[in-house]
Formats: sequence, C-alpha cells, structure tokens
Amino acid sequence: MITTQDWTKFRNLETLPQKAGVSRDKLGLLVAKELADNALDHCGHCEVGYVEPNGFYVKDQGEGINPELLPKLFSINRPFLSSKILRMPTRGALGNGLRVVSGAVIASGGSLCVSTRGQRYQIHFQADGTSTAKQVGDSPHTGTKIEIQFGDSLTPNLKWAESAIHFNQGEEYKGRTSGYWYTSEAFYELCQGYTGSVRELVAEFDGCTGTKAGKVASDYKSKVVQSLSFAETELLLCVIRNNSKPVNGNRLFGIGEMSGNGYYRMDSQFTVDSGKGEYVAEIPYVMEAWVDYNQPHGLDFLMNKSPTTGQMSWYRGKQEQTISGCGLFEDIKMKPARVVVNMITPYMPIISDGKAPDLRPMKETIVAVIQKAAKRAKKHIPPTDKKKSQKVIILSHLQVAIDKASGNGKYPFSLRQLYYAIRPYINSELGRQLEYGNFCGIITNYENECGEIPNLYRDNRGVLYHPHTGEEIPIGTLTVQNYSRPNWTFNKILYCEKEGLFPLLKQAKFPERYDCALVTSKGYASRAVKDLLDMLGETEEELQFFCIHDADAAGTKIYETLVEETKARPGRKVRVINLGLDPEEAVHMGLEVEKLERKRDEKPVAGYVAGEWKDWLQTNRVELNAMDSELFVSWLEGKMSEYDKGKVIPDSSTLMLSLEQSIQQRVEQEIMNEILREAHLEERVRQRMLHLSPELSERYKVLEEEVYHVLDNQREQCWREVISNISDQIEL
Repeated sequence: MITTQDWTKFRNLETLPQKAGVSRDKLGLLVAKELADNALDHCGHCEVGYVEPNGFYVKDQGEGINPELLPKLFSINRPFLSSKILRMPTRGALGNGLRVVSGAVIASGGSLCVSTRGQRYQIHFQADGTSTAKQVGDSPHTGTKIEIQFGDSLTPNLKWAESAIHFNQGEEYKGRTSGYWYTSEAFYELCQGYTGSVRELVAEFDGCTGTKAGKVASDYKSKVVQSLSFAETELLLCVIRNNSKPVNGNRLFGIGEMSGNGYYRMDSQFTVDSGKGEYVAEIPYVMEAWVDYNQPHGLDFLMNKSPTTGQMSWYRGKQEQTISGCGLFEDIKMKPARVVVNMITPYMPIISDGKAPDLRPMKETIVAVIQKAAKRAKKHIPPTDKKKSQKVIILSHLQVAIDKASGNGKYPFSLRQLYYAIRPYINSELGRQLEYGNFCGIITNYENECGEIPNLYRDNRGVLYHPHTGEEIPIGTLTVQNYSRPNWTFNKILYCEKEGLFPLLKQAKFPERYDCALVTSKGYASRAVKDLLDMLGETEEELQFFCIHDADAAGTKIYETLVEETKARPGRKVRVINLGLDPEEAVHMGLEVEKLERKRDEKPVAGYVAGEWKDWLQTNRVELNAMDSELFVSWLEGKMSEYDKGKVIPDSSTLMLSLEQSIQQRVEQEIMNEILREAHLEERVRQRMLHLSPELSERYKVLEEEVYHVLDNQREQCWREVISNISDQIEL
C-alpha cells in the first residue's frame, strides 16, 4: 500500500479538478471567480483584468488582509478553513477555494503576488504544501490586489468573475446566522471548528446578541466551545432557537428587476434532515429569474449572485426548453430565450468539493419562477410583421442580395456570402436573426424549382484527416477529383457526423494507433464524401469503413444511408460497420438523455433499429458529446477492437523495396556530395560570380527603376518574377 496525503491532490493538474469540482479547462474560470467572490463578500465591489503574458488580477478597496495570515491562507497543506461553516448567504469562502487558487498556480508552474496594507508580497510555495510570504516592495494600493500568472498549461479566463461583478446588484443580507439553519450535526461541526468562547459563538446568532448572549451561554461559562459534547451542543442549539425566530426569505433580499427582462421572484424554504440528532435545518431561500426573448438562447445559473460551478444545460425545443444538471431534468413550457436564475440562500447542499449544488429540493420553485418570468417577458418582445415569413422576405430581396454578393455579377460567391447579404433584411423586418440552416433550405428549394443560381458555389463540407502525415484535406467535389490515396498509410476510415470530436481523437493519437483516417461532413454524408468512398473502394489496398453517430433518429439514418449507398455499388471495397451510438447502448451506459417534443409526423428511423427503440427515438436522443473525453476515447477503442485487423504492414516485397529506396536515396545524396566536393563547386561558383561582377554593377544602377516600370504595367506579377526574368537575360 502507498500512503499519500489528501492535500497533495491540490498541486497536480491531474488531480486538482477532483478537489475543484470542475474540469481542467475550467480551472482558469474558477480561480478568478473564487477571488472575485471573496472580494465581493468582503467589501461589496472589486475589479478584475488581464495581465500579460498569461495572468490576471483581482483588486478591491477593502481594509486589506493581515500580512501575518498570508502564509496560512495560501497554503494547500492546512486544515479546511471556511467561513461557510457559519452559514450566511454569501458567495465565496476562505477555505477550499483559496487552496484551489494556490493549487492552480503551483500545478501550472505560475506565480502569485498579494498587495495589501501598503506592501507587496510574493507567495513562495514549499514542497511540504505550506507557503511563505516575502515582502518585495511597497504598494500604492489601499485595499487588496491579488495578481496571478499561470504557467503555459493553464489559461486565465475572467468570464465567471466578470459575471459575478455584473450581478452584484440589490441589497445584501444584513442579519446574522440563524439557529434554525443548522441540523444537530452541522451545529456540532461548527462548535468543533470555532475557537472563541461559548458566549462569542452565541453572539454570532440572530436574536442572541448583547446581554442575551450572556444569558444563553450562562450554563457554559467554564467550558471551551470545542470541548462540548454532541449532546451539549444540541442543548445549546435548542436554547439559541428558543431565543430567536426563524429568518424569512424576504430578509435575504436578492438582485431585483433588470431592465428589458421579464422578472419573477419567489421565497420558499427546504429542510435538511438530521442523521442522528433531534433538530432538522429549515433553510430559507429566494429564487429569482429573468427572461429575455430578444437575446440568444442560453442559461446563467447563479448562487448568491455568482455563477455556479455545477454543470447546467439548457436544451432548446420548439415549445419547451429543458433545464438539466445538478439534480435537475425539467421541461419548461416556453419559447427559446436567454434565462438567468439566481438563488439566495445561507446553505446549499453540494455534491462536490467544487460546490456544485444539489438543486432537487427546489426544482418546482425553479420551474415556476422561470415560467412566470417568461410570461412577463412577452411584453418586451418588439412588434413584428407576422404576415411576412422568412421565405417571403428572402425571395423578395434575393436578386438584390445576389448583386451585392457577386459585385453585380463580376465574381463568383458562396452560399454563406449570400446569407450575410440577405440577413439584414430579416433583422430589419422581423427583428430576429436568420438561422443559416433555414436559409440554406429555402435557397435549395428555390433552385430545385427555378434552376441553379449562376456563379453560386457551396463551401466544402467536411474534412479528411490522414494519420501519420497530419494532412487535412477539405472535402469538396473538385478536391475529391484530384485526390490520390497515399500508399500504405491507413486501412480504416472512421466517419463521424461531429467534426468537433476530431481534435480529441488526434490528441489521443487514435488515428495513428489504429491507422485510421478520419472523415466528417457535419451530418449526412455529402455527395463529395460518397465520391471519395467510391474512389477509395477501387484501390487495391484493403479498407474498412466505420461509422459513429448520435443516438437519435437522424443518427441512425446517417448510418443507413451509407449502407444503402454501399449496397448499390457492389464494386466498392468498403464494408460499412456501425459502431453506434445506438439508443439501447446509450441508456445502458447511463448517458444523459435529452427529451424531445413528439411531432405529429413520425421521425424517420433506420430499419435496423428494434421496434421499441424506434418509438423511444421519437421523444429522446443522446449525443456522442454526452460522453466526457476519456469515456468517449475508451468507448471508441473498445468498439474498434472488435473489428481491428491490425496495423498497416505491406507485403514483404514492398517492405524490401521501401528499405532499398531509402538506402538508395542516402547513397545518392552521399555520392552527390562527394562529386560536388571533388569538383570544387563552391570555388567555381565564386570565380564565375567575380567574372559577372562588372555586368551586375551596371544592372544594379537601374534595377529598382526597372522593377517599378515592369510592375506598373504588369500588376499581376510579383517582384520576384521580375528579378527572375532579368536574371535570365544575363549570359552566364
């Protein structure tokens, strides 16, 4: 057995995400947010900004930090230190958050400086997990300024911190913690961590200040708080509750209304049961939501006015939206919109060290506030001409847009250029953005009815990636015609509808390890992709073709289309193998299921899908992206291993010929070098250049003028071509 201490996980980028509760790519977001949260809780405002080459700062105007505390605060090898044990509706906490901050700096090889109370300190991190603070100069800053430089392995990102600052609005809770906010166990843990007297602890509670604190603590005068037994802390909690009243949600305040949004607020509470004690916790909370139909579809979820680190998703449907993550999976009847939800509470059950919340106890409230805010947001929707459709507007302005995109017929133009020429008319007449997919469908139908638009070309759809060479070839009709498969480079092709997964596979060296080319056309295989497969199937080398796709109706059809095309052309030497993702497999793996609205017309599903799963696909789907990176690579390798016929290895004669050619090239180069040395090449070149020197001197006098003259009359040329032509005129 190997023994390690828990604090060491904070100094390693492989294990730090476990303690931070976020993935590695979000550590830059989290570190800045933690520091901003602490500053906002401390003095109500702060400022953030980037610092070259790879850092950022967080600055406030508070009273500063006692320099003697800096080594302890920024050590990773220390007991858990948190103001959150004393439950209050605040954002950050001097505890796990600062250990994550320090850990990110250590793990990336960065640096951390703190300017406070007129002095600047460099934090030095020690091998044993402690830290020291060395004064390195004076600081004109009156509050606290923390500057962080990450190493190359992390990138600063201020998005979450800037969001916390943006939502720093409305009144703050001005009361104290409440005895009703603790279970028997939570109050006992508070007592175990509190270093003051019983009277001082009691005075921290709402309704127990002043002389009443002495009265409540009168039976504990001779005892230290940390020495109290569980039974004694329960009795003390009982006395505190008897001398105070529950704190209602309306005392917690919130952010309040924001201009241009539909807003709704609800006050409620949830309870937390005691495991072995007598007292349950009664936790009040404020839930408020803002909805804006005039902004792009999306969701921001805040806890005490700061972005939550928990993974939240906001799925878009036509008549309903789905909010999922942190224990939620709820459908909400509303149109696509920008939604912000904020929850103010003194205590939130969490499911990770990174403070990801468990929102299940308040899911009904969340749905209700969003729905009511959405209803109120309708009055902010600008009036539109509902008699006109996008199709009517597009076709009525089509010729004008064609003239603009083509320079009045002078140049060819792409479909996307035409889209941008049309888009302003949709914005002006309907007050909303034109979706590119809808536009493409309208133009395609127009061309089917009226013929092709002259000089309009469509962008390449998809990419072919070669293993070992790293070459990426855009897939279009012309590029496929000129393509030639490199000999003995790959014996497999993986088709995937999602190009975004390819960087992951390249990073994992999947194409190289399996001698597998990667192909995508962003959805259904384009005509150019099918032409490519036909051509590859006619080559002599053996080739296996694999397909992966989402577990949805469209994904099954993507595979089926490829199979049908293969059957229709028996000469193709490609066997299409479906690796999934199939619906039963996705459910068995426990991947997140996205709910869909059942349409009147049934979605087409591939014939190979079993009957019960065909019906399931009408209202459910699972994306390949539902798998995290490690799971996706592992899943794909497991699938591939069932069919893998091994690496590309040519026959014996090809191997021998390749070795012979390699040796021959080396021999040719060596002999050439010998000949050149024996012929005294460099000396002969020098002598010839000396012979040409007088003529060159004469040409130099008029060279610049001659180049200008040629280029004035032949602007399509480059100056290098002109020089080359002049060189050809000189007799050697």
